[in-house]
Amino acid sequence: MKRPSLLRGAAAALASLTLAGGAAHAAEFGNITINGYGNQSFIRTTDNAWLGADSSGSFKDNVFALVVTAKLDERSKIWSQLASISGSSIDVHWFYVDRTFGDQLTLRAGKVLAPLGFYNEYIDARFLQQSTILPLLYQPDTDLVDEAYGGLGGTWSTSLGGGKVDVDLYGGQIVEHAAVAALQKQKGLIGARIDWRTPIDGLRLMLSASTKKQLTIGDPDDTTKTSMIVSAGYDVGPLELKAEFGHIKNSMGGTDSTTSVGYLQAGYSLTDNWIPFARYDMLRAPGYDSADASTYQNTLALGITYRVNANLAFRLENHFNTGYGAAALSGETAAGQGQKTWQMLAASVAFIF
Repeated sequence: MKRPSLLRGAAAALASLTLAGGAAHAAEFGNITINGYGNQSFIRTTDNAWLGADSSGSFKDNVFALVVTAKLDERSKIWSQLASISGSSIDVHWFYVDRTFGDQLTLRAGKVLAPLGFYNEYIDARFLQQSTILPLLYQPDTDLVDEAYGGLGGTWSTSLGGGKVDVDLYGGQIVEHAAVAALQKQKGLIGARIDWRTPIDGLRLMLSASTKKQLTIGDPDDTTKTSMIVSAGYDVGPLELKAEFGHIKNSMGGTDSTTSVGYLQAGYSLTDNWIPFARYDMLRAPGYDSADASTYQNTLALGITYRVNANLAFRLENHFNTGYGAAALSGETAAGQGQKTWQMLAASVAFIF
């Protein structure tokens, strides 16, 4: 069984699903195609509540999603995802139409997956990832990565130095999930991504950036958020390496705050079934102080995946944490009340079809 080759398609999460080494067996009804994926996780911490888990353990982390595409003609297609996350009601996470013009230009309109970093186009599809728990860079509480935007976007593709470059430009406003949308008013978004598949086999380099404004209920002024992610990946044979670093600056009423977060990750397929991985994460939250464990988090994650077949996988991992900045940002562990050193155990089952 071939290990999934992630995001070799250009536009959306479904590209990953349908190109996952031929593993995703979609249901087809004429011009309509349906894929699905999901996971159920168990997470337990030794200290510090985070991701809905504590020392008692939690099964709150779960996803079920259906991805539907409808081909309108040879150059136009509708993409959509219906999903329930952590027991929430089913929501439309993205829904848009795209149209290709020649071999180089694709335009999109609707509620579109934001082109940010490596993971965002398949952020909920855990089967396609190395770990159960996402890197800190992609955790919602770091506020660096938004899942989708409502508006217009396009991708220009061309060759460069024997490789291929995709340039994404987009604008509109961030589309928040219902629980967050009631607290925030989005006022504008402009973003871009340069994705270079280099002539070196398996080497991919990426730069993502965006700026947006939002008003949080109770705040006197708009907050301007400017973010950037630098990404590098190498995926050849059994070895998969990823490194990403992100930085976000928040400005409101003349006051600035910054968050920096990044990770290094390595996975290696020992066999078609067994895939161990290791990852190091770092987070520097606003007001970072090395003497205050609530303002940073360093994590060493070690785990292994067992792929039963092309559609089902089991995963076990442990995270060794110093600092609890992510748990403090989420509000689940209050600053000054957390433990500096702590661990998280995560076990999950994930599927894709």
